[in-house]
Amino acid sequence: MNTFQFEIITPEKVFYTGSIRSLVAPGTEGYFGVLAHHAPLVARSGGGKLKVQEASGERFFQVDPGIVEVLNNRVIFLTRQAHQIA
Repeated sequence: MNTFQFEIITPEKVFYTGSIRSLVAPGTEGYFGVLAHHAPLVARSGGGKLKVQEASGERFFQVDPGIVEVLNNRVIFLTRQAHQIA
């Protein structure tokens, strides 16, 4: 199964960490997707709804504007605040 490591990091803590199958993140120009072995990327996020596909199902988060880094099968989302939503 193709998975990659994903983290949401706020100034206070690592809000989320896990091995996931896919990510749909809000960019400044619209949403973009990330799968395992994605090319290196640094992107700005305008904030919004973020979707994570785990082996057990989907999770959704509301995130503030931030920076997304994709490198070596790992994605880090740096933001001021994040909340899990239904």
